[in-house]
Amino acid sequence: MENERAATPPERGLLHIWQSTGPTAHLGPERVLLSRPVLQAALGEHHGLLLTQGGLVYSFGELLWRDLSVPVSAPVLEVSLLGRMVVRVAAGGFHCGALSEQGNVYMWGENTAGQCGLNQVTPLPCPVSVVDNDVVPPAVVRVVDLALGREHSLALSAQNELWAWGSGCQLGLVTSTFPVWRPQKVRVYLSAGECLYKKIICSVFSVYSSQVACGNPSEKTERGHSVTEREEPFAVDGGHYCPLGVELTEAMTGEVDIFLDGVSDGSHRQCVYPLISHSNSGVAVPYSSSPVCLEDVRLCLEAENKALQGQKSSSLTNINQKGRVAANRRRSLPGTPTRGSPRRRRRPCACRPSSAGWTQGAAPEEAGDGLPCLETEVWSWGRGSEGQLGHGDQLARLQPLCIKPLTGEEVIQVAAGSHHSLALTAHCQVYSWGSNMCGQLGHVKSPVTVPQRAKLSDGLRVWDVSAGQSHSLLLADGDCVQPVLLYCGQQQELVSSMGYISSVCSGGQSCALLADQNVMGFISAIHELASRERQFYCWLSSVRKLLLTPLRTRGERSCTHLFFSLCESFGRLSVLIGRHSTSLSYFLHDVQGRDVISLPLLTHTEHFVDVYKDGGFVRGKVSTIKAVSLFLSFPQLTTEYQTLHQGCTQYESLSLSLLRKKKEAEITFLFWKTHSGKTTEVLRLPQRRLVCDCSNRSLTLQNAGRFSNHWFMLFNDALVHTQFSTHHIYPLTCLWVKPVTEDSSGLYAIKITCPEESFTLVATTPQEKNKWLRSINQALDQVLGGGGQGSSPGVTGISRTASYTFSGEGRFKDAQYTGGWLAGRVHGRGTMKWPDGRTYSGNFKNGLEDGYGECLIPNKVLNKPDSYQGHWRDGKIHGFGKYKYASGEVYEGCFSDGQRHGYGMLSSGKLAKKSSSVFIGHWVNDKKTGYGVYDDITRGEKYMGLWLDEQRHGSAVVVTQCGVYYEGSFRDNKMSGPGLLVSDDDTALHGEFTDDWIVNGKGVLSLANGDCLEGMFSGEWTVGLKVVGTYTKPFVSSRARVLRLGQYVVPAAQRWLCVFDECWSRLGCDGAGRGERTAAWDKIAVTITTARRHSPDLSRSQTKVLECLEFIPQHGEPVNTANYDNIRKYLIKACETPLHPLGWLVETLVTVYRMTYVGVGSNRRLLRQAVQEVTSLNNINCCRFLFQGLPDDGGIIPDPPPSPSKSRHNSNSIEQGVMVVCRSSLLLPLLLPRLYPPLFTLYCLQEEQEEAQYWDRILRLNKQPDQSLLSFLGVKEKFWPVWMSILGEKKQIVSSSKDACFVSAVETLQQISTTFTPSDKLFVIQKTFDELTQEVKPMLDDNFLWCMDDLLPLFLYVVLRARIRNLGAEVSLIEDLMDPNVQHGELGLMFTTLKACYIQIQQESIT
Repeated sequence: MENERAATPPERGLLHIWQSTGPTAHLGPERVLLSRPVLQAALGEHHGLLLTQGGLVYSFGELLWRDLSVPVSAPVLEVSLLGRMVVRVAAGGFHCGALSEQGNVYMWGENTAGQCGLNQVTPLPCPVSVVDNDVVPPAVVRVVDLALGREHSLALSAQNELWAWGSGCQLGLVTSTFPVWRPQKVRVYLSAGECLYKKIICSVFSVYSSQVACGNPSEKTERGHSVTEREEPFAVDGGHYCPLGVELTEAMTGEVDIFLDGVSDGSHRQCVYPLISHSNSGVAVPYSSSPVCLEDVRLCLEAENKALQGQKSSSLTNINQKGRVAANRRRSLPGTPTRGSPRRRRRPCACRPSSAGWTQGAAPEEAGDGLPCLETEVWSWGRGSEGQLGHGDQLARLQPLCIKPLTGEEVIQVAAGSHHSLALTAHCQVYSWGSNMCGQLGHVKSPVTVPQRAKLSDGLRVWDVSAGQSHSLLLADGDCVQPVLLYCGQQQELVSSMGYISSVCSGGQSCALLADQNVMGFISAIHELASRERQFYCWLSSVRKLLLTPLRTRGERSCTHLFFSLCESFGRLSVLIGRHSTSLSYFLHDVQGRDVISLPLLTHTEHFVDVYKDGGFVRGKVSTIKAVSLFLSFPQLTTEYQTLHQGCTQYESLSLSLLRKKKEAEITFLFWKTHSGKTTEVLRLPQRRLVCDCSNRSLTLQNAGRFSNHWFMLFNDALVHTQFSTHHIYPLTCLWVKPVTEDSSGLYAIKITCPEESFTLVATTPQEKNKWLRSINQALDQVLGGGGQGSSPGVTGISRTASYTFSGEGRFKDAQYTGGWLAGRVHGRGTMKWPDGRTYSGNFKNGLEDGYGECLIPNKVLNKPDSYQGHWRDGKIHGFGKYKYASGEVYEGCFSDGQRHGYGMLSSGKLAKKSSSVFIGHWVNDKKTGYGVYDDITRGEKYMGLWLDEQRHGSAVVVTQCGVYYEGSFRDNKMSGPGLLVSDDDTALHGEFTDDWIVNGKGVLSLANGDCLEGMFSGEWTVGLKVVGTYTKPFVSSRARVLRLGQYVVPAAQRWLCVFDECWSRLGCDGAGRGERTAAWDKIAVTITTARRHSPDLSRSQTKVLECLEFIPQHGEPVNTANYDNIRKYLIKACETPLHPLGWLVETLVTVYRMTYVGVGSNRRLLRQAVQEVTSLNNINCCRFLFQGLPDDGGIIPDPPPSPSKSRHNSNSIEQGVMVVCRSSLLLPLLLPRLYPPLFTLYCLQEEQEEAQYWDRILRLNKQPDQSLLSFLGVKEKFWPVWMSILGEKKQIVSSSKDACFVSAVETLQQISTTFTPSDKLFVIQKTFDELTQEVKPMLDDNFLWCMDDLLPLFLYVVLRARIRNLGAEVSLIEDLMDPNVQHGELGLMFTTLKACYIQIQQESIT
């Protein structure tokens, strides 16, 4: 550093150092000229360390481990630490430590007690590894803080764990082997579990720390003590106790620790332990660092156990005042935490990470707002011979104990000397206890064993403390901006001002401080800001303690709500100012290394402004004045200037706002005082402020009577109209004002609109009219969240959100509404609640429910509410919705004017009737009318037919769970007239029916074997029939008959018209195709957009699909093969999205189809109806309406017309290609996969007997080997494969090989069971033929062509080996639903081949 003398002296981090006692004592700090700013100073017994800018470390003093004596003016650079970027240094008794930015620890110096963590001599810095062996594999621990004692060292990890090494019981380790050469984890267990440490920021002797620090032993044989601050008390159970005091012998040695502990609520407790070190002073003895003997530790533990049985007392007074008769005996249990502390219930604290230069510790921060916590406790342990533990006695403690007198005093910093301790509170008060031999406690009393307040001169506010061997240093605010340095020790003298001191430090007999020069006024501005804040907090604390608390305690019952509210707001403000003043004190300790824009006053401006507003205290002006001097210290183009200027503007705005509120309060107070009495008593509210009134009759009601008396008062929340003794209060939140245009009448009128009435006010002059209009607009603007500046007349808050309770007659009588308004009428989203329990939440339009909404209607009989979710129009249920009745019934469908009308499904539960049922179909005026399906679950019957006024009426089909099939006409809810009955065994009865399945009249009974019985029938099928007739046995050749089903069935095209009508309605059409195409597309876009807005939980893929559907495609141009694919893709997305009208149509058609043919409806007699219904549902009229260029079913889509140049070039080429559009290729692929399960089940039931024969042949024929089966089927040998491929390896097919031929074709054909549509199944068949052809090609000529004689046996082999279950159902489904355009083509021929194979297998002889 000597080579750097010529450099410019630094402006910050100026070091001053002096000796407090001894022959060279000098009470005036001397400036040490160094070229680099000092970030941190650490003092040992006779040496010290300096951390300078750039992470460089310098040593000075008596460096005994190097046999050097270095003056502080020429410190020695620790060269081995260059490039390590050190962020913290610590000095022990005779060893040193440094912490790098990466969390690595470096130690050097005296190591006879293992305090350097190495088993070797360490004259130079050496790395010390902190390894956690509790984890697998062992992991290196990152250290964030470091503190050193004389014979031990402590480190804090990033995981908030404490590590110790060295010698002595002060380590806190459960061990009897010393020294401890390697760092070991310290486990401190509280009542709720193991303690978590938070941040070590300390120096050896007396620097405050927010986490851990170590005591430095004195040269005397007796040891020091420890003090801790705890944020909150915790409960102690019987299994865990705080240790009692024990008496230590003169031979026992032990160092001390002081820590600050913060505990959060909940099951996981966070402990914040700022350990402050203690030094021990006394008569100097030769230097020694011998470890503590094990016998001393044993004696200490034995003494502690004996003390557990000693006499106990609740006294907490100073035992020096009672005498020293029982000084060596345990007197009390001070500091034992109690259960149920109310401060347990607060949120946990979070701490800032340590940084370079942060020489003074910061208290725990509140999570989220970055401010220190003030709810602290102080804990201590160690040597207590001078009462320095603060527990009211002179006994030692081996484990931490709480110092009860300091609980609730908001201690923010602690310091420990050799035999005394200091505690600094947020109120700038200092508590001291312990030895007072040299007056280091700051009061004239003898040594005390409990904390007592130090005596300070009036006007001094201490904000930093430091303790040495026999002296104390205090840093305080005085009359000027510069801090005042106070000294307490052998020579009581006030040290003169030393400029802008940022921190003080003590060690042994040495003192040091760091100061800054006032660069551009910035340093003075920061000091002034912190000083003003501390002064304000002291004043707030005095007011709260001396005035508010006594008043609240004495007048608990008589205090008004206003007083309690004031106390609560005052308390929040006081806590905020206290925490902020504390954070500013910490900021001053590192003002050179911290950024001004990180000040909480700027980073959390909104939080400060909210508290200031809530309290109503004019605090913004003070903050603004102090912030102005800050941002004036920076150039205007810097970030600091812009940030400070922005914060200053906010506080200035707050100040003006609070001053305006104060003026309004004074005017209102004068108004109430002038107009006192019962008339205005009901209008008085604490938060109400007067804006203006017309007591001079400057405003009256239009068309008022001659002798009427009208008095209007405008407050900040309401307009009040008083007439004699009657008050009409109109809340401003629901008031609209509009100026009336002046006409020939000459009236200066203002129209007032309210939710339930409107009236006109008339002013006497134009000026009075403008005054009231401006005042009302400003008040409205303020109430609605504006700046209170007023808006243009007539436009203030036309649309707004507000709450209102209706009182007049009408649908909304006594209802409370919260939501949107438009010019005095409910409009937009809102919630309406009636006193009888009715609620509506949804959209309103022009004062009525309109749009989507949810409603609850109470049912007093069943004591359960009805609920509805769906659409409304003009105050009535209208559109699609879901209604849940209190009886248990659920209706989901269409409504019209409050009645069920159109398509709907009604599910009746057990609460509704004696039976459960489901109806799905058409409704008219709240009654079942038209086609519908009624599933009587209890009776096991399903009705599929026409209805009229809630009764079955017309053609219908009924199936029962017993398999009986009825078909006929119904009248008055009963089947009557000619009909058909078919039993499960194919017995059929054609005859006359009356009165619910009773046969009465002529009929023909056809048996399954073809026999007939014709005559007169009477009775019920399930009970027995009486027959008078003729039995006929037909000839054998005519026995085969086919039942003629479907004579009385409703045609498929007429069944679900209500579903298609609802789809057309959603497209904005009055009927099928009757509407504007452009309007339909607009309605689709609005529907999709509204659905996206009201569905925030959509996935990313769903959102992307809806975004695509919002875009309206090109729908007016002709459809050709070029743009048809885009149309088809859009229709696929639309049909897969239920929010789209086409998607709703597809989803509803699937629902009605499944409701018809699932369960009891799974009857093979219904197959033909089901197939016809699939064909009718596959309707593309809606698609053709949206895309007018689509041709009719079976129409042709041409290629796009070529350009003129290409037309001339291709004039002699072939004709243009075409594409045929049909329902099976457009909608069937979307619809059929969802209808497939019930439809295929019906096919399987229909083909059950044939399938049994087919499968029996399959099983028998597949027992043969391949060559034997090929020979049996008549396959020519030239088609027999010779080789087969297994995993790429060829193997020869022998006579015993099985399932080795044509494997690819067999596997391909098996895929037919995994497809749903006829086109996909035909594609599988085609691919099977291709695979078969590819396998036989190598054995034949290239020009080979198939003939049916060769192909049928070979394909028959493939079908047999494929072993397809329900192949008959597959064939029937393809045959019924395949595209007619491919029946006579190549695909049709292939399908015919498959069908022929199926029939051949059925008829194949198995003998």
